[in-house]
This record gives sequence, C-alpha cells and structure tokens, in this order.
Amino acid sequence: MTAPPESDSMPVQLANIAGDIKVILYRMGDVSERVDRHETDIGALKAQTQSLKEGAVASTEKAEALALALKEAKEAVEATALQESNKAQAAVRDRNDRLALGWSPITKLFAVIAGLLLVIQLYQALRPEGM
Repeated sequence: MTAPPESDSMPVQLANIAGDIKVILYRMGDVSERVDRHETDIGALKAQTQSLKEGAVASTEKAEALALALKEAKEAVEATALQESNKAQAAVRDRNDRLALGWSPITKLFAVIAGLLLVIQLYQALRPEGM
C-alpha cells in the first residue's frame, strides 16, 4: 500500500483504502485456506505417528514374547537332554555293574575248567587204590 497523495479528496482516498482492504481480505482468504490445509495435514500426520507408535509398541511386545518363548523352549530342550543323558549314564552304569557281577564267557570257561579239575582231583582222591 502506498500513502494516498494529499491532493486526493476524501471519497477517493476511502475508495483506495476500500480497494486495498479487499485485496488484503482476498489474500487473507488464501492464507486461511492454506492454514486449514496445514491443520488437516498436521492432523493426518499426528494420526499416522500415533499408528506407527502403537505398531512399534506391538512389535516390541511381540518380540519380547517371542524371545521369552524361545528361552523357555531352549530351557525345556536342555532339561530334556539332561534327563536323557542321565538315563543313558544310568543305563551304562547298570550294564557295567551287571558285567562286573555277571559271568563273562572267559570267566565261564575258567569255571568249567576249574570244575572239571576239581572233579578229577576228587575222583582220584576217592578212587580205591586198586582200581
């Protein structure tokens, strides 16, 4: 806006001011529309941000739940493996104990030979001399 020259009459000056005000109002309408669009865009961005935040929280909760489930599964597998290992060790100990207490084929052979020698010795000891 320019300052009206002093030579213009009052109605001319008022008409010029009215024109300037119309231009300003027109431009303010444009600015108002832009502000409204920005407010709409900001609202949409806030909604998207909230949605992303909620999604991130849900993803974090799912990841934590999955990690806990994997940990529990690993512990269960380790416990089962330990039980199986203990069972296998007990079975080996039982087998070794049975082998230690039992008769192996070589022990049986020596026992048979010793028994035969004992029978022969008894037979010779008890046999009448003249026979």
